[in-house]
Amino acid sequence: MAIRFWQIRLLVTCMAIAILIAGAALISMEYKNKKLSRVYYAERMDPNRTEPGLTPADLIMNPNIPQSKVEMGIYVDRIVELSMKNTNWIVDFYVWFRWKDSGMVIGDNFQVVDGSIETKEKKNEYHHNNDHYVLYRVVASITSVFEEFRFPCDDHLLTICIEDPTFDRGKLIWDADSINSAVSSRVKVPGYEIYKMSVVEKPHSYKTTRGDPRLTDGAKATYSQFRMGLWIKRESWGFFLKMFLPLFVAVAVALLSFFINPIHSDPRFGLGIGALFAAVANSYITSSMLPNTGVLALADIINLVGTSTILLTLILSAISLFIYEHRGKHELSHRFDRIAFYIIALGYAALNIALPLAATFRND
Repeated sequence: MAIRFWQIRLLVTCMAIAILIAGAALISMEYKNKKLSRVYYAERMDPNRTEPGLTPADLIMNPNIPQSKVEMGIYVDRIVELSMKNTNWIVDFYVWFRWKDSGMVIGDNFQVVDGSIETKEKKNEYHHNNDHYVLYRVVASITSVFEEFRFPCDDHLLTICIEDPTFDRGKLIWDADSINSAVSSRVKVPGYEIYKMSVVEKPHSYKTTRGDPRLTDGAKATYSQFRMGLWIKRESWGFFLKMFLPLFVAVAVALLSFFINPIHSDPRFGLGIGALFAAVANSYITSSMLPNTGVLALADIINLVGTSTILLTLILSAISLFIYEHRGKHELSHRFDRIAFYIIALGYAALNIALPLAATFRND
């Protein structure tokens, strides 16, 4: 059976269409993940909205019980560590309380939600008539499920959430000190920049009474939660290039095989096989930076695209060899190689530019 040029053209056209469809689907997925992250972060810092999966807050107050407002603020002095793989971060901060009710003792029993206090030291206090003030320095380890879908073009919302289990929200409500709460200019998160900060008071309900005999069956224990949010994002593309430069080189080496005569099978297929091993090794290295959650991150997608591209070069080399050696169409084989090279090279380059652009958040 003779092979015609139009058949080759049909093959590469179908290949180009497949690359285009797959690329568009991947780019759309990354863009959608970015939009969903924006919605989730907004919900997390909105006092009037409940994050998906959490218990809606019970806002009904007992009018017979007086409610006290306590002003509270935070100054973040240092972020000691941040680890996506271990799903936690350690923060060193000052927290203060100001209140009027002399019958209340504030500060002794506060806790960090989704975290643990490693050290807690009272640094200052002041009591005069009805004016009360206390300042603590705290180092806390906070568990955070980081958004992995767009790693390494990721951005995150880090939150410090504080409650006092001694008083439910019917008795105590925090008044967020947005004027004095801040982040030290010395705070650095390797690989990220902090571009936004805010503090809010948000009601937080638990779907249990915790056995409190003062609450009726079916009621929810609701507490006032002070929440500081720190928005961080990747500060440059340097980390992205460092992570994937070996993969890009491996794909470039595999593409060079299209310039080798098909009958020289050892160097032609050897380049692709060597590049395939390099791509797999790079995939293992990048995967070790993430927790084993089963999430398909942007890093996994880029590694998968690179590995698939190298495998495709091997398949097309086999087709070119068949055309050259078994059908004797030497010129047709060379034309096939050139067309395949340009389609794969341009498609791969476009996809590796569009994917991180679709995933990267820009606050300009």
